[in-house]
Amino acid sequence: MSELIEFEDLVQIETLLRAGMELKFEVSGDESILNESPIYASALNRLRDGLISGLRSNHLAGKAQAVGDWYQLSYHRNRWDAIARRAISHPHWGELDPVDLREWIETLAAPLSVDDETMAAIKASADEIVASWAGGGDSAGE
Repeated sequence: MSELIEFEDLVQIETLLRAGMELKFEVSGDESILNESPIYASALNRLRDGLISGLRSNHLAGKAQAVGDWYQLSYHRNRWDAIARRAISHPHWGELDPVDLREWIETLAAPLSVDDETMAAIKASADEIVASWAGGGDSAGE
């Protein structure tokens, strides 16, 4: 079942989307509630896609491209470490097949889109964290 929600303008959508991203990456104290929720990730991704679509339909192709680019995880390298640390919280981290791995990382990164190169970098970083634990390296609390 699909629901249609109307906003007065695209600024409302953009504001809500930015607030969702801030809440997820900056404010949330309970990571599992927002960061690991496929439902929340899907809602944020739909807002992002709706904003870009709305910009295009209002003949603002340049702004739509800029917004689409801004919501690429590759543009937000400062988020990579946090996503890698959250990724290894999956109970079957080392056993995820490529499809499940992508779905998990995309859930953690939403509303940011994840390209293949960034996906590989996040996975490598997460695997390094796990390897450092196995080798007696830094603890997860850092």
